[in-house]
Parts: sequence; C-alpha cells; structure tokens
Amino acid sequence: MVAALALLAGGAAQGARLAAPANTSLPTLSGTPRAGETLTASSGTWSGSSPISFAYRWQRCDKNGNGCNNLSATGQTYTLQKGDVNRRVRVSVTASNTDGSANAVSAPSAVVAAGLEPANTSLPTISGTAKAGSTLTASAGGWNNNPTSFEYQWRRCNTAGNACDGVGPDKNTYALSGADVGATMRVRVRARNQFGDERAQSAQTAVVASAGPLPANTSAPTIAGTARNGQVLVAGVGSWANSPNHYDYRWHRCDTAGNNCDGFGGEAAQQRLSSSEVGHRIRVTVFARNQFGTSKATSAPTSVVTGAGPASIGVEQVSLPNQLVITGVQFVPRRLHSRQAFLGRFRVSDARGNLVHGAVVYAIGVPYGWVRAAPEVVTASNGWATIQFFPTRLMPLHKAALVFFVRARKPGERLLSGVSTRRLVQVGIG
Repeated sequence: MVAALALLAGGAAQGARLAAPANTSLPTLSGTPRAGETLTASSGTWSGSSPISFAYRWQRCDKNGNGCNNLSATGQTYTLQKGDVNRRVRVSVTASNTDGSANAVSAPSAVVAAGLEPANTSLPTISGTAKAGSTLTASAGGWNNNPTSFEYQWRRCNTAGNACDGVGPDKNTYALSGADVGATMRVRVRARNQFGDERAQSAQTAVVASAGPLPANTSAPTIAGTARNGQVLVAGVGSWANSPNHYDYRWHRCDTAGNNCDGFGGEAAQQRLSSSEVGHRIRVTVFARNQFGTSKATSAPTSVVTGAGPASIGVEQVSLPNQLVITGVQFVPRRLHSRQAFLGRFRVSDARGNLVHGAVVYAIGVPYGWVRAAPEVVTASNGWATIQFFPTRLMPLHKAALVFFVRARKPGERLLSGVSTRRLVQVGIG
C-alpha cells in the first residue's frame, strides 16, 4: 500500500514538471507606428504552472514583416527610431517558469511612418518692461511632438513690428539698451527634435522707452558753405536740450525741391561736393546722443548745387563751329515703379564746357505711346532744363526701359541744324 502511494506521488511530481509555458494567443502591439512614438507589447496568453515570467526582445523587419533582426531593446515598451521608418517591428516574448520556457512572436506592426517635427500650438511670449536698462524674458510657447531643444533669436523691429533685424545672443533673456529705444522687440523660437525643426515668433513688445530723457532738438542743424562742385559744406549741429555728449552726421543728396533724398558721402561734419551733386540740393541729418539714447534732426536744404568753373553763358553766345552738348541727365525717381508723373532733367553745355542758359530742350519717349508728349523747356542759369512726363496706361510696369530722344537747340535755328545736339537716354522701369 505504501509503495503504491509513493508511485502515485512520483507520477504527480513528474506531471507538474512537464507543465512548462505554452502560448495560447500571440503577443500583441499597441501604439502609433510612427518614428518618435512608443509601442507597448502585451505578452499574449499562456498556459503552464504559475508563476510565469516574461522577457521581451524587439525586432526590426522589412516592410513585409520578414527578414527580422533583433534590436537591443528588451523592455515591454519601445520608442520607434528613424531606422524603423518604412519598416515593420515585432516583439518576441519568452515565457518562463520552473518547468521550462517557450517563445512566441507578435504579428508585425503596420509600416512605420516618418516622425513629426515640432509643431507650435501657442506662440512664444515676452515678459518684462520695454525700457532701456531692463531685461526681457522669453518663454518658448507651446509645442507638440516633443521638442528636445529650443533656440532664441531676439529681433529689433519698427514701431509696427515689421522690418526686423536679429540682435542679441541665443538666450531666453535680452538686456535692452539705448540702441533699442524707439523700436519694438520680438523673439523667434526654433524648436528641434530628431526629425526636424520649426520656428514661431512672438508678438511685438511695446515701443522701448529710454531710461531717461533723450536729446531734444530746439533749433535745426545748419549748413555753411557754397553749394558748388568742389566746395566744402560744413554742418552745424543746431541746438539741443538734455545734454548731448556726441554728434554723428549723415549727408543727403535731394531733388531740386529738397525732397526724394539719398544718402551720400561720409559721416563727418564736413563734406566736399562733387559733380554728382550738381543740380541737387543738399541736407544733413545730425544724430545727437546722450547716456540714454539718440535723437535726430535734419537741416533745411541748400540752394541747388552748381558746377565748378565759369558761370553759364547765354545760348546766343554759342555759334558754329562750337555746338551744344547734353552733358547731364537725371530722372526723378531714378527708376519707375508706377504710372505717376516723373521728372527728367537735362543739362546743356557748349563744346568748351560752359553751362548754357536759354537753350530749348525737347524730349520724347520711345515707344511713343508710353508717355504723353511734353512741351519744350528752356534751360536755366545752371544749364538744367526740367521736364515733367506723364506715363500712359500703355507703359508696362514690369522690368523694361523707357528710351528718350533728347534735343537741345538754339532758338531761331532749324531743328536739326546749326548748333543743335541730340542724344538718346533711358530710364529703367520696374
């Protein structure tokens, strides 16, 4: 009887040792198959003696789910990498108990899609007081797709928040200085992750105030000297309140009305005139600076700059073999961008270099229908004649050129004989 019980007990123990794990339903994967996303493995279901432990090994396969290679990842979760894009992944689960172990592999995932670069969900913001001497602080704003780093670019803009220039270091703080006074500030944030980067820009701040009173002009700058080619003009700073301690200068070449000015020359208080300034008026802008920032004021225009050399002669003093010569051409504006009226200026000299007044100048545009015909104009004492032209709707606004046939003649002589002269010139369009 005892022997029989022992035999049964031995048989039961042998049966228990044979209850190793056996898979009854395959492991499964959950999560979005996209690089940067995380997949989670379930072990599936298993029979066998308890307790059963599970080990995981992730596999990267081809786009058909075959040709799989083991990865180093062994956890129950796996974050998809760039190398998984356009491939499928599986998980191999090993179940173990005291009676043995068994393995089962999940079905393949869907083909892994490319990862997403950061996407802004709320714009960066700026905190702090918009005043020179204060420090602004940027927050990165809100982002999707797990940015791993942020870069900051501070930008100085006009009062409307446009025409911005990059300033400052790559930091989330910016110390305002006198150079920022009168401007507004924005910050541009670049968010990065392993799949790319994206930028977002904050709203503008209030206009940056100075830390104290800026220089205030109480009487305009002045220009001393003779407005003639080769002469030197000297700028006076005018009068200023609030104790400026430094002045800078900017010279301007303007039209005969003192408008439509372009910068020229250096930044000193003195400026020598050249032939390029003949026929123009000159202004100077003075920049006054103190410890709180800079203000500016501009002078009244000079008289029209005349050429060097002898005074002009009357056209009646020009006779053959001497002839008239068209020695200067200017258009205001210099390039046409609309069909608004514009000016053509033509300087007449004689063959000996004297400026000629009293000559009759005529100019007609080619193609003929692009501008209306304009009457002849007589040159002034500086040798210049100014003609106003009115474009028609036929004139194109794309990149082109408008050619003028220009003629200068002596009154009383035949149009194309005597001392008359002719010249083709052009002004750009667009």
